[in-house]
Order: sequence, then C-alpha cells, then structure tokens
Amino acid sequence: QDAVAAKLSSVSLTPMSDDDVLHMSEVFERSNRRSDGIGARLYAEVSTRGAYRKAGVQTPGKYLTAALRLGLGASKRRVAAALAISPMYNYSGDQLDPALPATAAAVADGDLSVDHVNEIVAVIDEIPAAIPAEDKARAEQELAELSRQLTPEGTREVGRRILAHLDPDGSLTDDADRARTRGFAIQPQDKRLMSKIRAQLSPSLRAKLEAILTLWAEPGMNNPDDPESPHGTAYGADAEALAAARER
Repeated sequence: QDAVAAKLSSVSLTPMSDDDVLHMSEVFERSNRRSDGIGARLYAEVSTRGAYRKAGVQTPGKYLTAALRLGLGASKRRVAAALAISPMYNYSGDQLDPALPATAAAVADGDLSVDHVNEIVAVIDEIPAAIPAEDKARAEQELAELSRQLTPEGTREVGRRILAHLDPDGSLTDDADRARTRGFAIQPQDKRLMSKIRAQLSPSLRAKLEAILTLWAEPGMNNPDDPESPHGTAYGADAEALAAARER
C-alpha cells in the first residue's frame, strides 16, 4: 500500500478520466479507513506488549506523540478507536473480542472512519448502565450498520434517536452514570495567557454554580472597575444602586 501511495504521489493524475478519478477517490478513501483500523490495532499491540519502551518512551501515549509525531487530538482519537475496535487481552493473556464488534467489522470493511467510531463510542458511553447488555449490544450493531451509509454527523443524529428510544424520559440514568461521564479540563494557555475550560457538570454542581453566579455575578454586582458597584450577594442589595451599576 505504501508503495502504491508513493507512486501515485509522484505521477500526474491529469490523464485520468472523470470516472477514473471518482473511482480512485472511493477506493483511496476505503483504503484509508481500513488503514485507520489497522493503526488502532497496531497501537493496541504496542500498548499491550510494552513495545513502546523500545522506542525510548515511557508510555503508549508518548509513543504516538514522540515517535509517530501525532498531534494531541489525533493521538486521543487513535487511543479511543483502539479501545473500541481492537482486540484486547485479559490478565490471563487471553484475547478478547473488540468492545464494539460491529463497529470494528465496519471499519475493517472500509465503511467507517475514525470520526464515525468516535461518534459511536460517544453514543454507547451515554447508554445508562441499567440497560440490559443485550440491548446495548443490539444498539451498537444497529448504529454501526446504519453508519455505513452516513456521515459522522448522521451517526450522531441516529445515535440520539437510539438513546431516546432506550431511555425516553431519562429515568434510567442514575448518579453512577453521571459520575462516570463527569469531568473538568483546563486547556493550555494561549499567547495572552488565557485558558479555555471544558467540563461535563453533574446536576448538583451545575445547580450550585448557577446559584453562585446568580448571587455574585448578577450584572452590576461586584464590579472591580466600578467603586459604586454593590458588593456581596445580589440578595438584599439596594435595588436602585444595583440598577444604576447595571446601567453603567
């Protein structure tokens, strides 16, 4: 495959007919998707065997960024795909089936890209633990099969419908499900030393945060650039002074 790609990269494609160009694009895309699956499986082998140490790095993640020179985003996608579609091993050394077998098969057929896989993983992760395992497996199979004809965005939309069918009113989701998906991450600083924050908040934390912001971050309250801005909480603040500060 690498030899074919090297040859194609050095020859002119101009003599090809429109039909040839379209056919080649489809074949090349299918090959790329199969390659994504192989790359995920190779990463799983490198990780399981500890082979990354021979490359002079201490963790599988460092192997992707230092040895293969992948960006952080691409590394995360590779790891997520490997966990979803690659055969893993248990502590006894027995090989296990992929976590998402139907998705793995579709990738091997060249029908799904890593972007599809990430969307499917996101959907499966949202299925409540109370859903029976056989229903969860059927949902993954149906989503993978439908995704063969969809864009990643289409996969996301179908996934929402499947989730709505499995848990229509959200009553099956419990605190354990929410704890499993909650998170808080601070992004690297930019040139202005500013940092973006990404978070998945639990209902209780969101309620507390909203209460704090409502009391302390009401427009006009606690403005360090306005000496006459009311300080403390909005509850009990002078209404006229708050209105004037808000107007300023």
